[in-house]
Amino acid sequence: MLTLDAKHIRELREDLQHLSPPYLLRKYEATIEDYEELAHEDLRCEYVDGVLIVHSSASVQHEQRLMFLGTLLNAFASNRSLGVLQGSNAVMQLGERRFCPDMSFLAAEHTDRIRGTRVVGPMDLVVEMVSTSTREYDLGEKRAAYHQRRIPEIWFIDADHKQVQVDMLEGEVYLTNTFTNGRFASRILPGISIEVDWFWTEPLPNPLECLKIATG
Repeated sequence: MLTLDAKHIRELREDLQHLSPPYLLRKYEATIEDYEELAHEDLRCEYVDGVLIVHSSASVQHEQRLMFLGTLLNAFASNRSLGVLQGSNAVMQLGERRFCPDMSFLAAEHTDRIRGTRVVGPMDLVVEMVSTSTREYDLGEKRAAYHQRRIPEIWFIDADHKQVQVDMLEGEVYLTNTFTNGRFASRILPGISIEVDWFWTEPLPNPLECLKIATG
């Protein structure tokens, strides 16, 4: 099995410069060492069963929705000392697999899982902003991997279909609810409920004003 040396990494970076986002690239027969080298180079990449997955930069709309949700959730969790909210650069290490969820939350009682620059073990809540380039990956193998490691709560926010799917672990199985309107509530962050239509509003609403509604 070949590893990526400095020359291959330079070539990969040069190739990426000629690609127009969005894209999701895979390198097969990769190693953990390949992943660590690329991650050190500040590329957003993940590692799943010998495959490197390299993400393009996100769209402006994608980042705006994440910023909106992150501001809302961080204000809620911080005020109650519930735990730590993580952005898309945070690495979640599940065995040999490495994931970078778009957003994630680690409860205060599990902050011992933070080891240096990554979280070793499952997050308590994971959020994925589903896009055209990541749909198959997010809702397929990534979702399956999250289920396998029993992440308690997973949100898939789907702008194309204007819906939110929420997977919640119930005993040994996951129950999925799909929301196209109204609010959905979190079990990991009790006391907050999110209005689905907020994500599709142009421009996005003020997250601190929404927080008053979400906790009312």
